[in-house]
Amino acid sequence: ALLESDASPITLPRLASEVWQQIKTEDWVLSAGTLEEWTLKLWDFDRPYRHPGKSLGTATQFGLSLGVALAHRDAGRLVVNMQPDGDLMFDAGALWVAAKHRIPMLVVMYNNRAYFNDWEHQIRMAKHRGTPVDRAYIGMDLDDPAPDFATLARSMGWYAEGPIDQPGEVAGALQRAIARVKAGQPALLDTITQKR
Repeated sequence: ALLESDASPITLPRLASEVWQQIKTEDWVLSAGTLEEWTLKLWDFDRPYRHPGKSLGTATQFGLSLGVALAHRDAGRLVVNMQPDGDLMFDAGALWVAAKHRIPMLVVMYNNRAYFNDWEHQIRMAKHRGTPVDRAYIGMDLDDPAPDFATLARSMGWYAEGPIDQPGEVAGALQRAIARVKAGQPALLDTITQKR
């Protein structure tokens, strides 16, 4: 049911499924993130190089993804980074590095407009300490204003689309972005997703 969900914001299983439908005939590599394990459940990891391992969750994912994309650039593989928004907020300048050094890669944001990993931790800590849970999100949301990752990426030389919050718009955006990556340009899709 979650795979076919037309919910907006987009569910993580639906996003993983949409990306898989567009890359499964390519020679692809998933760089670091697994979209909360949904890629591992839905994609066919049929080659040892398909996934070098998960990021450390410490704002390292984009840097790791750059390294993976650079390592596979000469092989012509489509490198896909399922990039959390909070993680990119710590290292947005790395977008410029990819454009400057012509490192083609496809970045699909799963933008839940929060530092959600920490948000969940703050809720656990509030319960443990007996403090109000409804205040645990303070400082954890990335909204009002919401960062515009597509505009940020374009300003640094990327092809970018978004924000995309309708699941029916993802396939076409992926096709356009993949064409740009195959032409040697990094591409970013800012997809707005549910918290989990």
